[in-house]
Amino acid sequence: MKTTTNFIKCAIIIFAITLTSCSKDGDIGPIGPQGEQGETGATGPAGEDGTNGTNGPNGTDGTNGEDGEDGEDGEDGNANVATYTYDISSESGATIPVTATALSQEVIDNDLILGYLSKDSSVYTPIPAPIYAFELGDNSDIAVEISLNRYWMFFYEVGTENLKSVTAGQLNELKLIIVESNSTTSGKSSKENTLANLKYAGIDTSDYYAVMDYYGLEY
Repeated sequence: MKTTTNFIKCAIIIFAITLTSCSKDGDIGPIGPQGEQGETGATGPAGEDGTNGTNGPNGTDGTNGEDGEDGEDGEDGNANVATYTYDISSESGATIPVTATALSQEVIDNDLILGYLSKDSSVYTPIPAPIYAFELGDNSDIAVEISLNRYWMFFYEVGTENLKSVTAGQLNELKLIIVESNSTTSGKSSKENTLANLKYAGIDTSDYYAVMDYYGLEY
């Protein structure tokens, strides 16, 4: 029994010494080689699609921009044309001057001036012309002279330079048509260009109504 007890004591002492020596840190051993990578696992099943989101509210309309400024008017396609009517029903004599302020020097120099006489405000005859063209049964000729602010009519015996008077009421109206030149030239050449354009358009300037219709003017 004594021997067994001693043996147990010796075993306890040895165990205690072993624990004491193991509690001390020893040198770290070398790192071992890296292990092989494991096989890739199988792909898992796809997840379910998510629900669509709702649309957001529409934005408010923007304010209208301001209107742009009007462009400048373009140039007229046709020449500027004006008509002037003068009552000469009470005029008499061998010379009849008509005051026409439209006859400026610039107009006289550059624009086409057409004169027409009427005895009853329905038939207009271009002048200069023989007075018998008005069916007055007279043997007079009508000559025309244009000056600043004046349109002169002179009545002569046919084939002579002798003035011959007309009586009041023989003639009724004088109409002037002034066609502004749209040519870059001036003077006689400008008037000739205007006449040439009318002729090219098939307009006979002796026909008052044809000229008025061509320019879209009221009779």
